[in-house]
Amino acid sequence: MRIRINQELKRRHLASLCYFILSLLLTSCSLETERPLRIGSNNWIGYQPLYLAQKLGHYEETQVKLIELTSSSEVIHALRNGNLEGAGLTLDEALTVIEDGADLKVILVLDFSMGADALLAKPEISSLAELRDKRVAVEYTAVGAILLDGALQKAGVNVTEVDLVSCMLDEHLACYSSVDAIVTFEPVKTQLLNKGARLLFDSSQIPGRIIDVLVVPEKTLVTHPRSLQQLISGYFKARKYLEAEPNAAANLVATRQELTAAEVLTAYDGLHLPSLEENHSLLSGKPIPLQRTAASLVQLMLKKNLLKYPVPVDDLIESRFLPGSNP
Repeated sequence: MRIRINQELKRRHLASLCYFILSLLLTSCSLETERPLRIGSNNWIGYQPLYLAQKLGHYEETQVKLIELTSSSEVIHALRNGNLEGAGLTLDEALTVIEDGADLKVILVLDFSMGADALLAKPEISSLAELRDKRVAVEYTAVGAILLDGALQKAGVNVTEVDLVSCMLDEHLACYSSVDAIVTFEPVKTQLLNKGARLLFDSSQIPGRIIDVLVVPEKTLVTHPRSLQQLISGYFKARKYLEAEPNAAANLVATRQELTAAEVLTAYDGLHLPSLEENHSLLSGKPIPLQRTAASLVQLMLKKNLLKYPVPVDDLIESRFLPGSNP
């Protein structure tokens, strides 16, 4: 019996050694032959430092490819189908993708929404309570549901008392003309306020619930290590530029957002962009703060029927691609 056990242990050790060697070979190979790292996002202002990094030339001579899609739903669809190696999503959206079987890792916290997501109404609607029996447009994603839920709870209005209208991000401006209110976010928020829309509720009233993160499938960690480091390094260089030269940075962002530079800077007032130091704390503290936030969000989403079952978050975080991290 002891001989059999020893033979089994030898087989296991040999298998582990072979797997380790194979992993090293794959990693070494990927460093030399990495394919394009396709990162998808919608036009949310919190993702713009990535595109600012691109405009500043930080992704030249890299395999980093930024792909803007028209909505979060399209980004999620492309990620699920393997047409992206990573994406900018809200944390709650990432949890819904994980629920469907994807093994995603959060590698960067991009922003905390502190007013940039909002519920806007026609000028004649002056309170949330007036939304009863009204048509409210919302993109059917978790973040839309979370913001709408916060607004209706504050007003004491049940979701069954409003007429919900599905509206994708690229349709928000058009939808506004045919509904009474709409759940939207920057830059459309500012564009609609300029048209006379009334602000009834925003994400500053539900702090900590809407967080944007950069996520990648686990396999991307192995296939694109160099590109992930370049992606995040470029992001923080652009973020530093935004702090040091806000007017110049806003001018570069403004064209993409279809806003003026002044409106871009005002829109950023509704966001908190965590620094590199904050990211280290959020993604590698003990216990890991973002992991605890994700666990709380899972419970909220279960309560609101935005998830069907508890999503595990113990292995959600991967911080090694942050500048200054140990490999």
